[in-house]
Amino acid sequence: MTERSRQSDPVEGARPLRRDAALNRERILHAAREVFGQQGLGVTLDGVARHAGVGVGTVYRRFPTKEALIRALFEQDLRMRQEMAENALAHPDPWQGLVDFLMEMSADLAENRGLHEVLMLGEHTSEPIETARGGMLPFLEALIRRAQESGDLRPEVTPSDIPVIQHMLYAAAQFTRGRQPDIWRRYLEILLNGLRRRPDNPPLATPSLSNETVEQAMGIIRPE
Repeated sequence: MTERSRQSDPVEGARPLRRDAALNRERILHAAREVFGQQGLGVTLDGVARHAGVGVGTVYRRFPTKEALIRALFEQDLRMRQEMAENALAHPDPWQGLVDFLMEMSADLAENRGLHEVLMLGEHTSEPIETARGGMLPFLEALIRRAQESGDLRPEVTPSDIPVIQHMLYAAAQFTRGRQPDIWRRYLEILLNGLRRRPDNPPLATPSLSNETVEQAMGIIRPE
């Protein structure tokens, strides 16, 4: 979440919240971000209240359901992923823009179990979250096309490869969680070495997954 968004006046419905209510709301959101990030979306609102140091009734007044709390946290996080992609597309070096995007995305997902469950597994979905998740495809297409046109990215790479790579890196981070959680950086370096186009690259023998297959695996639901 950006500093600007933290400092904006919280509004519930059409009415600005009283200062004490606004502070409670921010405390709850901060606590939820921590516990969902560490433990995933299985944490109850009671667990969020305990972590925030407030009564569970206070949580229910601000967020009547866990889904409402998850939406408040992650709709903005998913919009931020699109901002990352826009910044990557603006980088003068197409390859470095793609690398920066993969690094930022991987760092976010490796350190935030709840975000991984929302973004990659389609848990606790809503229309705004679906829109933000599904809206990443055009950015991925543009990042990949740009890096391929510059001659830096091997031509077989497709947008559907990126979510699979992110899932692999998350699994690596969880494998060594509590011991060496940043080991995903090593495996991203290995993957980037394989993604880069070189004259002696043998062609990839296995085709990529279709976008539809990846979206089904991620739980993205497209309108009929």
